[in-house]
Amino acid sequence: MRRISLALTTAALIGTTAALAVPAQAAPASATRTTAAAKECHEDNAMIYTNGTRLRAKAGTSGAVKGQLYFGDPIRILKKSGGWDYVQLKSRSKGGLAKGTRGWVAHKNIIPPFCGY
Repeated sequence: MRRISLALTTAALIGTTAALAVPAQAAPASATRTTAAAKECHEDNAMIYTNGTRLRAKAGTSGAVKGQLYFGDPIRILKKSGGWDYVQLKSRSKGGLAKGTRGWVAHKNIIPPFCGY
């Protein structure tokens, strides 16, 4: 609130609103860069966040369990449905599931891809 009051007072003393326009223009530019970098990221470098995460045949808790995944198991996110992600293992899991095995995992158990900025 103080910053707004200070900016308005400064603008009134200077007699222009140019001082207010600069910060407003700067914020969307940085947000655009962040969004653009996020869009360039391929969802190929995600991994499991928790130990004992169930890989299911269907999205939802009623789907049959194919096996368990553990923290750091590398996955590829193929599609999403609600709070569930359809994934493929990029290598043999710590739980013993073969590379290439596909199934559904609750999204809360996945570390999303990070591609940097």
